[in-house]
Amino acid sequence: MSSDETTPPVVSPPTPPAAAANPVPSTDAATSTAPVEATATPEAAPAPAESTRPRPQLNPTFGVENAKPVAAVESSGPPPAPKEKVAVPRGDDLDAEMQAEIAAAMASGELDLVPKAAPKVEGEAAEGAAPAKPTEEELIPGVRLSGKVQSIHADDVFLDLGYRNPGIVQLKQFDAAKPPVVGQSLNVVVDKIDAANSLIVCNLPRSLRRGGGNWDSLSVGQVVDCMVSKTNKGGLEVTVSNLRGFLPASQIDLGFVQDMEQFVGQKLRAQVTEVNPKKRNLVLSRRAFLLSERKDAEENIWKTLEVGQKFGGKVKTVKDYGAFIDIGGVDGFLHIGEMSWTRIRHPSDILKEGQEVEVQVITLDREKKKISLGLKQLATNPWARAGEKYAIGATVSGKVTRTTEFGAFVELETGVEGLIHISEMDYKRIKKVTDVVKEGQTVDAKVLEFDPDRKRISLSLKALKEKPQEVKVADEDLSPSAAAPAYVPKRKGSLKGGTGGNTGGGLFGNPRDFH
Repeated sequence: MSSDETTPPVVSPPTPPAAAANPVPSTDAATSTAPVEATATPEAAPAPAESTRPRPQLNPTFGVENAKPVAAVESSGPPPAPKEKVAVPRGDDLDAEMQAEIAAAMASGELDLVPKAAPKVEGEAAEGAAPAKPTEEELIPGVRLSGKVQSIHADDVFLDLGYRNPGIVQLKQFDAAKPPVVGQSLNVVVDKIDAANSLIVCNLPRSLRRGGGNWDSLSVGQVVDCMVSKTNKGGLEVTVSNLRGFLPASQIDLGFVQDMEQFVGQKLRAQVTEVNPKKRNLVLSRRAFLLSERKDAEENIWKTLEVGQKFGGKVKTVKDYGAFIDIGGVDGFLHIGEMSWTRIRHPSDILKEGQEVEVQVITLDREKKKISLGLKQLATNPWARAGEKYAIGATVSGKVTRTTEFGAFVELETGVEGLIHISEMDYKRIKKVTDVVKEGQTVDAKVLEFDPDRKRISLSLKALKEKPQEVKVADEDLSPSAAAPAYVPKRKGSLKGGTGGNTGGGLFGNPRDFH
């Protein structure tokens, strides 16, 4: 196409100098592109004339691997006409501007040069899906499996693990009080593959097995007993049978252990976390074993937990507002108001960390996993029979426990207190409560009021005292004495001004008197 033509040239994507030297041929004249003004520097060589060789048909997937899509402009008007085929240059001939336009076109979705989604590879796990179950050939010691009890013969329990060969667990690993039953689902850990007998030897996750004194008898996840020989900077040195192992300080207990010397000479139960016979490396974790036991115990407790149940627990921590109690796998909270029927100043007055106590479940929140405990509920509520002993008008005896500005509290019995208001201490005016009673003093008082709902008893000291007689004052005692001279006013005339009488001067007297 010459530059003398008056018809506007067909606009095509800008061609970089490198691409202009090697134009792409085409057999369709409609698809031929006119030269566009060069965007290169003046030193760039001019584009040669179009070649007359036939141009191959455009393949929709051409340049998928090496090129990016060509930019296209979306139309907001009527449906666009069929698009003309556009020659896509080679990927190695694209400059930065062209690549940006191609990327924009691909993002708009107009050019469907790349499949929408890559085909799923057979056997490939979906993203976020659970890992595939290992095949029987991939089973190694330490792998956790789930199966159902098929049968029980002598001392062996056979399991259906979903493989060709069944699993086997020794019956002695189960609790004697809860033996396994056919059809029961169990979680087990692979111990070894017995190819000779076509069996998968397994163990319960928390079953205790003795180390045979060799490395082949140990596997990851195995629970063993170890003897603590000494401590070092990083933890405890232990022995499993005659094998030397290491128990890191962070894996000794559920919490931080400050004094590790207390474990020297003790036998601990721990879980094997690392076994390397070549490096003679054996690492154990008592914390992992305790967490596993705690998780199992928690699941069992929540299945049977009910309000009103009693548990023996251990005090874990004591706060100003209460204490946290471990009741065998789960923690419950014991509020300070539920510790005793008597008033206590701080939970540490009756509880210490590590103390064994018996508590009762008061409330449950299964969704939030919260348990409220009570300690005073295990003792008899003294207010249940207080109405019979402290009837109105009865005389009672008690010990003054504390004094305030408005009165004194008297403990009548454990859990029952009464209040002597300051106005009920004496018939005369009392400035301070301590002027009448002291803490620790035993006093007798009369019951004025009993309110079992509010757990209040009003007492009085002055009600037991004799009321002083009132001294009557006669009228003559209030009049002047007869011997005293009578009062005689000095002024004998009427006062000037005022409203009494007719002074003729108005309210303030006669104005003429002031001239």
